[in-house]
Amino acid sequence: MKEKILLILSLASLALVFAVLIYAFAPGLFPAYYAPVGAWWLLDLFGYMLSMAVLVTAPVFFGKYLSPTPSGLSVLRSSMIATMAGVIGGFGLVVMGLSELIGWEVTSQLVMLAVVFALLPSLFSWLFSPLLINLIYGCKPDPELQGIVNNVAARAGMKPPKAVIATRMKEPNAFAYSSPLFGSYVAVSEGMLSIARGQALEAVIGHELGHHKHKDNTIMLIFGLIPSVIYFLGRFLMYTGIYSSSYRYDGDRDRRGNGILFLLAGIALIVISVIIQLAVLALSRLREHYADAHGAKVTSPDAMISALASLDAFYNRYRVAKARIDDSKLKMFFIYALAEPFISLEELLATHPPIEKRIAFLESLKQGPIEA
Repeated sequence: MKEKILLILSLASLALVFAVLIYAFAPGLFPAYYAPVGAWWLLDLFGYMLSMAVLVTAPVFFGKYLSPTPSGLSVLRSSMIATMAGVIGGFGLVVMGLSELIGWEVTSQLVMLAVVFALLPSLFSWLFSPLLINLIYGCKPDPELQGIVNNVAARAGMKPPKAVIATRMKEPNAFAYSSPLFGSYVAVSEGMLSIARGQALEAVIGHELGHHKHKDNTIMLIFGLIPSVIYFLGRFLMYTGIYSSSYRYDGDRDRRGNGILFLLAGIALIVISVIIQLAVLALSRLREHYADAHGAKVTSPDAMISALASLDAFYNRYRVAKARIDDSKLKMFFIYALAEPFISLEELLATHPPIEKRIAFLESLKQGPIEA
């Protein structure tokens, strides 16, 4: 019953913030229509607070630690929806706050400019990432691995992606990547093939197939843009404030005052972008739990637990390999996470949940059928 209430509340928070955003952007979509902010501030704020309440309530009632550890798929879905609502609601508050400060017309222009600045590098990375990843890690097709991927994909009821071995990655790892130009891939390192066989390897592949099935690359691209857009909005306001406040003549006192206001608003937005980025990272960790559930679905929770335990044992045994991950600029491609299972800066900045939390979540899936 508690799980259903959480799910309903999370869906309600998402519906509220979407309604507010549609209303807020109505003047841009329909120029003849005027949509004053008015009480919609309160509605968006209520949706935002509702989403935060779900995120706080879920671990208190169900989690092993204060940082959310879903105790089942219903709680996981509630947490994912609430996190997405919180990110969108935060963006809505930023847009409406700016429209009150500098007007809707200027705000909409700045938002569009910030979207362009944030989107271009992300779009390039999304479109050409398979080409770059294959080149960096020496990913090559392997018929035997392709056969395993085909079998697991058939079990999952989905079209199999291309299976490749990352020949230049010696550490145990597996990752999924895709683009409209080059298709979908599942890569497994030679190190992973040496420690995971049979159902454990199939569980790892099922985890990566889950990322493709759940459209995680696209979802994280979209939500990753939001803090970037807010960051660029903050930078634009800061530059405007610095330029305006540089006027020192008596006739420009108002302009200097506005400049200081813009400067402070820009700094505030950059701080907000960092906070929202933490929420996006939390969403990434929740999506990893969801992919784990898919790996357990196509094999078993025990097989997925076995694979994760093997990874943990390897990296605890070989500290050099663990250090290489820690120093890597591409941590998001590693299935293994270095964070400890407590609230810490290390975990808050991680894209993957700690192994202990992943295993605790998988243990909860043994209680019934898995729908992922």
